[in-house]
Order: sequence, then structure tokens, then C-alpha cells
Amino acid sequence: MGVGLNQTKSERVDDLPVVIHWLSQMRIERLINQELPAPHGNRQGLSYGQLAILLLSYIITQADHRLCAVEPWVNQHHQTLELVTGWQIGNKDATDDRLADLLSVIGSSEHKAIETIETFLGQHLVRAYSLPTDAARCDTTSFSVYHQPTEKQPEGEITSTPLLQKGYSKDRRPDLLQYRQMLATLDPLGMPLVSATLPGNGADDPIYVPSWKRLAEIIGHTDFLFLADSKASSWCNRGQIDREGGIYYFPVAMSGHRPKLLRDWVFNPPTPVQDIYLPTQQQAETPVGEGFEIPLGSLWLDANSLQWHRWSERWLAIRSHALAARQIKGLEQRLQKTETALAKLALKPGQDAQVLQEKVDKLLESDRLQKYLLVTINKQIRYPKVYCTPGRPNQESSFRRVRQTTLTLTYQRQETAIAEFRTLAGWRLYVTNAPEQRLSLSESVFYYRQQWQPERGFHLFKRGRLPALPMYFHSGSSYSRVNVSADDCPAGVHPHRVCCASSLS
Repeated sequence: MGVGLNQTKSERVDDLPVVIHWLSQMRIERLINQELPAPHGNRQGLSYGQLAILLLSYIITQADHRLCAVEPWVNQHHQTLELVTGWQIGNKDATDDRLADLLSVIGSSEHKAIETIETFLGQHLVRAYSLPTDAARCDTTSFSVYHQPTEKQPEGEITSTPLLQKGYSKDRRPDLLQYRQMLATLDPLGMPLVSATLPGNGADDPIYVPSWKRLAEIIGHTDFLFLADSKASSWCNRGQIDREGGIYYFPVAMSGHRPKLLRDWVFNPPTPVQDIYLPTQQQAETPVGEGFEIPLGSLWLDANSLQWHRWSERWLAIRSHALAARQIKGLEQRLQKTETALAKLALKPGQDAQVLQEKVDKLLESDRLQKYLLVTINKQIRYPKVYCTPGRPNQESSFRRVRQTTLTLTYQRQETAIAEFRTLAGWRLYVTNAPEQRLSLSESVFYYRQQWQPERGFHLFKRGRLPALPMYFHSGSSYSRVNVSADDCPAGVHPHRVCCASSLS
């Protein structure tokens, strides 16, 4: 591009015009300017909507969410951005301070702009592309972060921001602080419609009904199948969704009396068992599973209004042949591994029965085989003579008795328990209020097999082209303080000026 009579400056255009055109078609600028208050009167330059376009363009094209890197990128593509957008972009319009202000206002609970923007964008995309709205899904995951706590609770416990807390870690890092992310997607593309960033120490089950309501608002009706994991299957969640006209399909949490209920139903099916085929299969092919259903009535008391709600449900007992084969193979592998370890232990059992028992218990517990292996430790105590004088002893030689303990270890498989495991392998309970015309037994298997869709979104968040981690925190009052060494920072960036879009709480 020409910048003068004797100077020429070249800039790579790449996909910037396409990305900015898409963002313009999505009405990002107008929507943000409409929902957010105007910037401070002393701050001149781009509006919040225009600044959001620049930030999103940088994130999409560079696969990077560091706010501190946007300003040099804008300066590098300054003429391209001005020509594509038609704006006058100043040298300091995209500083990390201004971007942090934008994210702070968007994430402020006072304005609640995120929900409004998310609802409008979802409705706009569904209408613009005539997307099917027959099913939607919801799931949660956790993100563990290496973050230094800075505040102390009155009880003396060290904590961080309300967002970063210790809780049940799906990353298997209970020692780290974490936050949780909820994602709700629309079938069949898996397009995200609703998301929320939640504290790391909360329970997941209370978020499913609000998520369903948000989905209903975006989709425009409640006549869609809502799918989620077993944490959504509480009586309260099912009762509220049915009362408000929703349709759900959840796996049942296998706790309390439900394992026994499933066992009784599998060994004595109350209704005929039928083979299950996927919609893409022919009857001549091998079925993917088998199952049966039990119609039951449900009753739920609303604790707020003290009103009872009664509705009908279908409990689906479904067995996946592939899952059953994996579970049976896994049990056999664990049995062989533990039997090998027990055989080695039996060769050198030692002389302390308590120590030997602890080793056996640890082996059985680590592979969950307490029900399937019976291990017996036999202890034999003898008191042989030990003569006090050297040489061949005679009848008059003095001697003393020495206690001698001999341990033997034996083990055998509990064939009855193993046979029961093989019978129950692959079976799972599901619950739905959808009539059979809306959700048949075969269709229920097909729908739940697609539950990987929100998981794919989480994979993109964690290890995709634009991962949410690592997170960089601004040292000001709007962000959590964190000790970052200069060696950990990108080149040319001060360690206390690093922040990113992922730090929005």
C-alpha cells in the first residue's frame, strides 16, 4: 500500500477481510454498543463495539488470547484494518488497558450484557441459517490453573478470587485451583449457544435448569430434546423441566438404590427385551445392543411454592454390546494382573500377618477386585527346639523353644460374583419424559452416542488451536494478582502487564 511518494509499505491481508465481514454480519459491533454503556467521556477513539471487532479478529486469526499482543498486531495491520472497517484507528486505540476495560464491562454482573448478547447472537444464527432445533446438549468441565492465592478468609484458609477455587477436578489435579466451564450446543452441528464460567468449587446439577431455560429462550420454543449427563438427572431438575413443557433425556446417576434396581430389572425384565439397531443399520446386521423400558409415574414437590407436580416418565434399561465387551475384558485384565502380583507375594509372604494383609488389601482395592477375588492368609506357629550347646545333642542337652511363624497365601476367583458382573456389564439406566413416538429405544441410543459434541468443544478449549490455558493475569485491581517472572512472559512484555481474554470472570 502506498504511504508516500517515495515510500511503500506492504501488509499481509490474509483472511482479515473475511473475518471482519463475518463479524459484521453477526452484528457484533452494533449489539455491543447497544448493550454496553459508552466508554468514559475522557476516552476518545473506538467504541466498545469496534474494539470488540479488533479483539475478536486478532483472536481468530492469530489463535492467541493475550490482550497485550493486540496493540502491536493492530499497528502491524493498521492500513488493512482501516480500509476494511472504514474506521480511523489511533495508535493507542487497542491497548491492553482499553481491552481490559471492555472485558470488565462485559463481564460485570451489573450490566448482564453477556446473556443478552449471547441470546441475540444465538437467535440470529438459528434464524439466518434455518438450523434444526430438535435437540440440544449441555455439559461442564473444569480448567486447572497454576495460580498463587493472595487473600485470606476469616477462618484462615487461603483462597483466590471467587472464580478460582479448589473443587472436584476432572483434570485429576485436586491440588490446583480451578474454574468450571459450562457449554450448551445445538444438534447436529454442535454449535455453541450458551456458555458460562463458574466457580471451581460448585456443584454442577443446579446449572442445568437455568441452561435449559436459556436454550429455550434462544431456540424460541421448549419442544426440543434436552440431553445432559447424569448430574442433570436429579428429581428437582426433571420436575422443573417437565412442568415448564420441556423434554429431557438423561442417564441416571448410579447411586443409592439404583444399582440394585438395575440389577433386579436386568435379571427379571418387567417388559420384553428387544434388540437395538442404530437408524443407519439394517435388520440383518448385528444389533449394537438390547434393552427394555419401564413406564413410571413421578411426583415432585416444589420447595418454593409447595406445589406438587405429577408427570409420567419412561425408564430405559439399555445394554451396549461394545461397552459390555470392554468392561468384561477390563475385569479379566485386572484379575490377571492382581493374580500375578498375589503369586509373587505368596512366594515371599514374610512373617508379619498384618503387613501381608495390608499389601493384599492395597492390591485388591487398587483394581476394585474385593468382590471377585477371595484371598486367604493362613498362619502356622511352631516352637522348635534350639539347643544351647554345640555338637550332637543328647537327651540331657539343654535347649530352648523359639517361636516360628509361617505364613501362606492362597487366592481364588469368586465365580458367582464374576458371572453376575458379566451379566450386568454394559447395562445403564436412562430416564426421559418423551413419548415413544418422539424418542424410541433405538433413537435414544443414537442420541446419547452424539454426546461427544460438547466434549469436542471442551477439547478445543483445552488443547485446540485456541486453548483457554495458560491464563495471564493483570496485576491491577480488576484482575487477580499473580507472580509471573520475566522468563515466563513473551518477548518485550512486562510481567505485570500481561492479561488475556480468558481472565474474564
